[in-house]
Amino acid sequence: MGVLFNKKTGNFYIRVKSLGKEYEKVIGPRKTEADIALAEIKQEIRLARFAGQDWNGFAKLQKTRKPRTFAEAAADYIDQRGATKASTKRTYQDILKNHLLPEFANTPLANITNAPIKRFQSGLHKKGLSAKRINNILGLLGYILEQEVLEGNIDRNPYTSVKKLQESKPDVDPLSEEELTAVLAQITGVYKPLFIVLAYTGARPSELFALRWSDIEWKTGEIRITKGRVRGVEGKPKTRSSERKIPMLPPVRVLLEELRSGPVVTLAEYVFVNKQGKPLDDHMSLVWKRALKKAGLKHRPSYQLRHTFASLCLQKGMEPGYVASLLGHATLETFYRHYARWIKGASQDSKARIIEAFANTTHSHLKGGVAGGVQQSKVVGLRNHGHLHEDGGEGGIRTHVAFGPSAFEAAPL
Repeated sequence: MGVLFNKKTGNFYIRVKSLGKEYEKVIGPRKTEADIALAEIKQEIRLARFAGQDWNGFAKLQKTRKPRTFAEAAADYIDQRGATKASTKRTYQDILKNHLLPEFANTPLANITNAPIKRFQSGLHKKGLSAKRINNILGLLGYILEQEVLEGNIDRNPYTSVKKLQESKPDVDPLSEEELTAVLAQITGVYKPLFIVLAYTGARPSELFALRWSDIEWKTGEIRITKGRVRGVEGKPKTRSSERKIPMLPPVRVLLEELRSGPVVTLAEYVFVNKQGKPLDDHMSLVWKRALKKAGLKHRPSYQLRHTFASLCLQKGMEPGYVASLLGHATLETFYRHYARWIKGASQDSKARIIEAFANTTHSHLKGGVAGGVQQSKVVGLRNHGHLHEDGGEGGIRTHVAFGPSAFEAAPL
């Protein structure tokens, strides 16, 4: 029961709810008149109840309001998310299209109760969706229903009484140094530099897809992460803590210098591009899957390169807090949950130590230039430790990285 305003017509109207039905009456452009009309109806209801009678004044109202459906509520919710990241809004739209609307589109909000939500949850589980995925789908349902509560369209949010599914622990399965060497050796062409930089920065793929040359600080030897690119749409990174600087380790700097001097003209100054100069953002999973198979390794998502970087840093004594900051984790709690078994200790100068730890990394498997189709062969010294050997071949570059026995040794505490 309340006074509402219709932006399209510019009129105020009152809404009265009784016995599961809602009634509305348009009053006009003046809110005071609507307030007075509602107050009169409330007084009539009080007097009727005081006399032990039912109020029968619904005839005064113009029309019975058509039950609001979930589809209407969902459309309004998405429309009101103007400040939401484009990638997040697209995720919401995918969830609605593939899951929520097929199930609840024409269902009146009053009929979405605890029971149908639980049945829906069970149905998703039977389809083989993970607990995390199901919780995300139902989470959006909960957000939409909560918005309807705030707007006075429903009395309570039934989602709050549905228990979330127990999610499995994060699947952290990093590669060993030997496995990393083997799989990187199987990747060629324009994706080669991308995977190597992923392995030695711990960056998210979306962050490197959005990386521009202006984000590279050559003097300080750092890479600035300030944005992400998902499905061709660029926006702010995942969280505020995701905006960070990552030191350029020797193998990363060598590759970036090679890319910068390559023959491919990049559009909008993106670092990782295809042969047409367009930013990479697809086919990555397929390239990675093939490389693992050629290397004789079990399948792991390419996202495990992020975990590989973290685990290697920790195994060599990098301070957990410093490594967490490189990954862009918002809290140490998240970091410890993922990597507790690899934490060995702390250091006083983590940035210097991580540079030193990777300084002896050699690059014998980086065969082939970073610019596809360019014949080149050269050796680049890395602090007098190891070398990078590249020879371009037809159709792209083959680059191979090999690590010496002290490649990841940390400096003494």
